[in-house]
Amino acid sequence: MLCEPKAGSTEAEYEDAWSVPRGSASAAEGCTVAVADGASESMLAGAWARILARAVGRSAGRDLDAAGLAELVCAAAGQWPAYLERYLRLRERAGRPVAWYEEPKLERGAYATLLGVSFRRESGPVYSGGGTWTGAALGDSCAFQVRRNRLVSAFPLEAADQFDTSPDLAGSRDPDPGLVELRTVARRGTWLPGDVFYLATDAAAQWFLAEEVSGRRPWVQIDEVFDAVDAVDTVDDGDAPVPSAWLEGLRAERSIRNDDVTIVRCRLEPA
Repeated sequence: MLCEPKAGSTEAEYEDAWSVPRGSASAAEGCTVAVADGASESMLAGAWARILARAVGRSAGRDLDAAGLAELVCAAAGQWPAYLERYLRLRERAGRPVAWYEEPKLERGAYATLLGVSFRRESGPVYSGGGTWTGAALGDSCAFQVRRNRLVSAFPLEAADQFDTSPDLAGSRDPDPGLVELRTVARRGTWLPGDVFYLATDAAAQWFLAEEVSGRRPWVQIDEVFDAVDAVDTVDDGDAPVPSAWLEGLRAERSIRNDDVTIVRCRLEPA
């Protein structure tokens, strides 16, 4: 996966999250991949995004739909009181108790977008060695399916101009399962060996769709970055890591918003 904080921010300020199967995100048999994007206006958004991504990732190949995602969000919210208690205790021990102006934000809870995609291998000639996938998204983190160098599926958003500043969010404080289900977009489809899925949080997803509609192939750029990272951890001494250099270029030319960036690549291989 590729994960980078906003330009000018530290890794500790990165508020996205991701979950991939142990070993490799390319494992297509009974696996679930997830990304989440913490809403910066809420406190502890990054921690909540991590809890959400792990909750979906642990569903381990279970079909994802709107009701199922709502169930997972509510289960994750059940972990929030214990997390918050630990956080407050650590702040006290460190001599940095919560300030009065932080209390309202803690009371409101944390918020994040959430996207999960599950893959399952199926038998029979109709699947040609591939299988089925199901996905569910709350908010504007997106999944893209590329086959033979062509975008064949995108959800929950399909165009760069569909992004705005008020995406639907999962809250950590007593989420309403009916409302979460209502606001969740669910999709299902089939995959073939060689297909590649890219899961991306909003800034990268918007850039991806803008590039694709302009006739460029954003997945080629992403693959080049992933392949470079696989080859070496960083470029020559004194230079920036490969993902940072790539993102710096996109940000300098204003092709992508200055936001946390997370991209997970899932390559689906033959059995």
